Amino acid sequence: MTNKMPVYYKCNMRKYEHVIAYLICSLIVAVIAFLFYHIVPLSIVIGLAAGIYLEKVYADSTVKKRQRILRLQFRDFLESMSVATRAGNVEVKAVEAALKDLQLSYNEKADIVKEVQNIIVSYQQGGIELSVLFEDLAERSGLEDIKSFATIYSVIEGKSDRFGDILSQTHQIIGDKIEIEQEIETTIASAKSETNMMLLMPIVIVVAMSAMGGEMTESLFTEPSGHLAATAALVIFAVSYVIAGKVSDIKV
Repeated sequence: MTNKMPVYYKCNMRKYEHVIAYLICSLIVAVIAFLFYHIVPLSIVIGLAAGIYLEKVYADSTVKKRQRILRLQFRDFLESMSVATRAGNVEVKAVEAALKDLQLSYNEKADIVKEVQNIIVSYQQGGIELSVLFEDLAERSGLEDIKSFATIYSVIEGKSDRFGDILSQTHQIIGDKIEIEQEIETTIASAKSETNMMLLMPIVIVVAMSAMGGEMTESLFTEPSGHLAATAALVIFAVSYVIAGKVSDIKV
């Protein structure tokens, strides 16, 4: 390849971004822990420990988000290639025509624009076959849709006149999967909102109790039994957060 291209199934965050994410996550958890314990050192320890897990969750979410965006962009790429092929362009010319369409829809920093530019340059200047370049993108993307297209293309390259039909079919399959995912997201959107509200309720209740004061809150923050109850509540809160995240992560 002409340049070192990104691996999309791995986190591409920079070190300082990991540090910032970790500090923010740790701070949020520390504040929540303080609301339950009113003990600063313990709250800091809990925050720093939980921040390790939450930073990883955040980093993983950036990977999934980038992959989702790349798949949407790849669908548009196939659509542009399909149109160019039906107009009589051969594969290479279709890729070049698709790049021009993509540059109208996306900025130069978009992943699909960089990838298609890399494919064209590698083919024209490096003499690398398109099938190899598509397979490289498929491997780095970690996306089954792109892998399927690359596999099919490597089989038919230069051997079939049905390239345009295959492009259209692949574009349709990806489009159908994206539509199904969007329908699922719409269906569970209200459930996600309700879940987030339920997760926030314990914090709201503890804040309200702290504001009211009284013997009950004093025992909660000073007595061993109160600390035990706070620990149980935090554990339930954390488990609920993890379960909610896994349940809402639906793959098509």
